[in-house]
Formats: sequence, C-alpha cells, structure tokens
Amino acid sequence: MCMVLRILFVILPLISITTFAQNLAKLEVKYQLIFVSDSTNRNNVVHADLTLLCNEDTLIYFSRNTKVYYDYLYKKVGEMVGGKINLGLLPAYPKVRGNVYRNGNKVIATLPVGKYLYAFEEPELKWDLLAETRNIDGLICNSAKTITDTGEVFFVWYATQYPFQEGPFRFKHLPGLIVKVENKNKTIVINAVEISKSTEIIEPITFGEVIKLNSKEKFLKARAAYYENPNAGEFGDDIIIMDDKGTDFSKMMKRSLNSQNVFLD
Repeated sequence: MCMVLRILFVILPLISITTFAQNLAKLEVKYQLIFVSDSTNRNNVVHADLTLLCNEDTLIYFSRNTKVYYDYLYKKVGEMVGGKINLGLLPAYPKVRGNVYRNGNKVIATLPVGKYLYAFEEPELKWDLLAETRNIDGLICNSAKTITDTGEVFFVWYATQYPFQEGPFRFKHLPGLIVKVENKNKTIVINAVEISKSTEIIEPITFGEVIKLNSKEKFLKARAAYYENPNAGEFGDDIIIMDDKGTDFSKMMKRSLNSQNVFLD
C-alpha cells in the first residue's frame, strides 16, 4: 500500500523568540506504524496510527485512542460515588498503550508488559549519517542508520526543511524531522502521513499506576521474566489455567508470547 504524506505547510521558519507557553506544540506529525511481532509469520500485522506533538523543548509521541481511553477512565474515577465507579460506555481498548515523552534532554518511554506499564529513560541513540537520499512525497530526505542498545538495526529518512530534530518513538537528534523509520528486517515500519502546525497542549497521558524504573535494563528484565512465565505473580507459578474441555490456556499464552520476536523498545 502506497502511503501519501500530506504536508499542510512546507517550511517552518527558525524560531528565535521563546514563547510564554513552553508546553504548546508548534508541530504535529501523524505517523502510521506497521508492526510484525513474529518475523516468521508476516501475515500477522498490526497497523496503528500515532501522533507526535512537539516544540523546541517538549515532545509527546502517542496514540490518540490511548489518550481517549485513559482520559475517560481518569474522569470516571473522579466521579466515583461511595466507592463505586460507573464506567458507562467505555471507549475501545487501545492497540498501542506505549508512548514517549521528552522534556528537555530526557526521553521517557512508557511501555506495557502484560497488564502493567513501566516508565524508564531511553538511552540516546548514536547515528551514522548515510549518503543515500530519497524523495518522499516531494520532501528530499537524507538517511541515517543506528544500532539500538538492544542490537536492532534501524534506518531512517529525515527532512532538513523542518527545524525540529524529532521523530517517532525514540528516534531523534538528527538535523531534521524524521519522516520514515524501518528496521533491517522491515518488521517495523513507521511512516509520516501528515505534517501540520499545531498549538495543542503537550502533556503526559494520565495512565494511573505506572511502575517507574531507574534504568532500561530493569524494564528488559521485567519483560523477559513475563515472557518466561506470564502467570507469575497472578495465580502462582504452578497453577494451570484450563477450561472444561481440557484446553490449557497457560500453555497457549506462553506459546503466543514465545512467537513474538520483534520489539520496539
């Protein structure tokens, strides 16, 4: 499927005057994520729409469906009467719960593992600038390559016409706006589909309980432990979840998790 990038304005002037409202966005970029969690089965594809809001100092990359879902829950908790919550018509559960928030130089990723959300600081990526250029819907884009701290190779294309060194997820700090990201195996592809001005407020999503970690290594250990035993801490390590037909859901869950060998972290 051919993606068409809608550019609602072409060039932003460099801004030298600091605005009074540092949490107001100046740029909105809509991205589409194409994610194949099992590299041996490329028919199992997740498509998700995500949004980047940024100014010079602050950024959030998130799913609007996620924000709608958690804003609704937060509102309903505030309306609780006598210890009871009337959820009413709950919005659809979001496909993508993770998000990235930057304030200054600190990039905080909030990612799910099972039913829990973990927040941690992402290490800054190191980039190799490449000679290849590409015309992406009228934007002449330069390319770069990085190898993440988890060993994944990514290629990106960025447009120097936009004076924001930003991009989707943790991909940042190049001399322009990143409009395309893909890993070496093309099991993760992120395409910009619309670029526009914005004055929307940039603020973190109110998730409720988030487990804050002081290192990414602790997140990776928590995820590895969950994939090894997704029932740990819930029903006990030795509990088998089985229906009246003898279907072992514990094994089914573990097989499903074991088939996931692609991660965006």
